[in-house]
Amino acid sequence: MSVLTPSILASLRSTPQLASSWYYIAAATCSACNRPEEIPVIFRYAIEHDAARTSTTPQTTSVQGTPSSLSQPASPIGSAASFGSEDEVLLVDCSSADPDIVRIIAQKTREALLKSAALYGLPKSINSLIRLRNATPHEFREDRLIRPELPNHEEVQRGTEFWNQVYGKVSRRVLSQMSAAYPDLAHYAIQHVYSPLLSYTGVLSAKETSFVVIACLIPQDVNPQLKGHLKGCLNNGATKEEITSVRNLSMRICRLCGISWKGEVASLS
Repeated sequence: MSVLTPSILASLRSTPQLASSWYYIAAATCSACNRPEEIPVIFRYAIEHDAARTSTTPQTTSVQGTPSSLSQPASPIGSAASFGSEDEVLLVDCSSADPDIVRIIAQKTREALLKSAALYGLPKSINSLIRLRNATPHEFREDRLIRPELPNHEEVQRGTEFWNQVYGKVSRRVLSQMSAAYPDLAHYAIQHVYSPLLSYTGVLSAKETSFVVIACLIPQDVNPQLKGHLKGCLNNGATKEEITSVRNLSMRICRLCGISWKGEVASLS
């Protein structure tokens, strides 16, 4: 049974400062809490309330490179139902929704769950993305790569710049600490996490990516990393009020999922 009742979803949707981002922040948090079954619930509610043709809070942010229509995807790999989910998920009815807004909601939720893999691990991301795919009507699924197949020099430079922007004046110190722990760790973080994944802003902006990072770190009780990314979210253009709202939304979902923390969850001082 879903922990996200209609009244709770309505409350999450009305979180201050997050009218256009609540749904993918909630999805990332639920995935981090290992509750992939909540992803279609969030997606359905967002479509019904944010993509309705009479919606009062339309999603206006465009998604780079999103086609106006998608072809029918190939059959899922192996047995998607057994691989990524335990229960059959019904397609979300989008017949009364604005297709452009549906497409944006689907893209941003997918991208949030993909980027989340760098924070809490690939298995949870796989399970959540398959749940989302099973609930998404065919015309709103993605059937092509939106990133280059191999990192190039420009991409690595972009990743380095994103790292420096997030960590600001302590970026070199943090990278040095990681290199001291294990040189390959720092290399992996820049070359394989920040460059091809987190720094890509064709779907989620730098600020939106920081929202997702915060939402994924809170359930894991990793205050050292959370403190850095709370400040990094400021560096990426978010206000203190927005960051506080992201933290509050994520913590509320965590409590619903039975997550507890060893101590106080880090916040902006």
